[in-house]
Amino acid sequence: METIINPTMLSAIRTELAASGYGHKSGILAKYSSMLKYSTVQIYRAIKSLNPHNNKTRKAEPLKPEYREWAGIVFLIKKRPPEEAGEISTDQAVAIAVREGLIPPEGLNVPVGTYDRIGRELGLTKRTKRRNRWQAERPNDGHHTDASTSQYFYVARRIGNDYVLKLHEPKNKDYKNKPVLCDRLRPWYYGLADDYSGKAVVRCVAAQGENYMDHLSFLEYAWSKIGLPEQLLADKGALNSGLASSEFLKELGIALPQMMPYKKEGHGKIERVWETMWQRFELPFFNVDEWKKYEITLSELNKLLEKYLESDYNQTEHRYERNLTHEEAWRKINLYGGIVILPENALASVSKWKKRVVGIDGTLQYNGKTYEVKELYDADVYVYEGVFEDKLVVQDTKTGLKYEVEKFVPLKLGEFRAHPETPHEKAVKEARALTISSIHHAKPDKGNVIDMPIKTKEERRIEDPFDIEHFANIEAAMVHFTALMGTFISKEEREMVETLILKNNLRKSYVLDLAAGLKKRLHAAQG
Repeated sequence: METIINPTMLSAIRTELAASGYGHKSGILAKYSSMLKYSTVQIYRAIKSLNPHNNKTRKAEPLKPEYREWAGIVFLIKKRPPEEAGEISTDQAVAIAVREGLIPPEGLNVPVGTYDRIGRELGLTKRTKRRNRWQAERPNDGHHTDASTSQYFYVARRIGNDYVLKLHEPKNKDYKNKPVLCDRLRPWYYGLADDYSGKAVVRCVAAQGENYMDHLSFLEYAWSKIGLPEQLLADKGALNSGLASSEFLKELGIALPQMMPYKKEGHGKIERVWETMWQRFELPFFNVDEWKKYEITLSELNKLLEKYLESDYNQTEHRYERNLTHEEAWRKINLYGGIVILPENALASVSKWKKRVVGIDGTLQYNGKTYEVKELYDADVYVYEGVFEDKLVVQDTKTGLKYEVEKFVPLKLGEFRAHPETPHEKAVKEARALTISSIHHAKPDKGNVIDMPIKTKEERRIEDPFDIEHFANIEAAMVHFTALMGTFISKEEREMVETLILKNNLRKSYVLDLAAGLKKRLHAAQG
């Protein structure tokens, strides 16, 4: 339908639009649209039809022509790193330009978006890849974790317990074969991001490759800062495939859902951290003069990294909740009762385990070496080997008892060694000396009553597989107690004994003393 508007009215509208400031034209068009009952598009087309031979828009002279000059310098700094490495972020480039006196201090007052807009007009910017938004309902509901090699640093040499890192010139942004001049080591970043808030924790280590020991060590460091999650989201790397790490997370009550391998889009929360790391943390190091000679120790890099996360990354605006930073969004954890702390010395309990046999001579073959087990022989056992410390214990699969392991040294010809009596041998000897006048402990008739387990709520804890001073559970303690007593005990007596043992934290020494005391009282009563 043809738009019919009085030419005088159109001329007045065009004059008002020309005199209006930036951002006010849409309001003027909306006002006349309501008045004339035509859409804003129809009014705009009618205005253009007044002069059909001059419909090209003439760009006005910029109000701040110096902004283009400043933006040109800022983009020179952005592009100073090697082309394959990428660009320094705009706000950092502005700060560098002001610090070096290349643009006046007023340049800091210009919005970053203005520099980026001028860059887009000049065709200097790049479009970044779309990432997922944070989706969890509350902090620490889920953490994303991953490992990645450094984009621009390599390990140059070792200094004592530390390492010296240097920058290298990447031939290609995705080039994986970076220099390995020191013991085939590379800088590896281990990172964690809270799914709800985006708060990140990152640490760098020197290693030959990704491994679950480094990853677990990092998680201990990260969780000591922000607490344990309900679930841990990770790709199918060393952490996910390692049996010891899977068992450790299961003990802590942390779910480890499976994720599709090589699908970064489904793991976008932590990938976002890496993308920012390379651009905002590592790239500015190229801004130093003669960057090929620049050196920094790994410990100093981690200090700068922690400072960067605290003062920069975690203080940036949350992508979903615009009025909050990553840090502020994460602090909502206080609304849900605070954080769950990692149990003390939890990593010391991380172990690998295998099933083996202790021979009739008390020896054990494990990983090509021969060991001797104290007070145990001719038994199937689980061997627990410490991941972080030199620990080795065995657990009897029948009784659940754990025993120390020593390196085996055979006896010389003619030597003899007296072995301690087993609990069975002690019980047999004591049973022969025990006089029983009558069998008075009959098993009580329960009738139709069935014992039901009672559920108890406990705080998160992790069992130490190397603890030989305590029983693993009350069942194992009672098996040992019954063997020491050598006689049947009633249900009421059993409940009393279980209560006493639990109150004393399942200590083996207490069970031995309790059994000895009760036997002594039983002998006295029968004597």
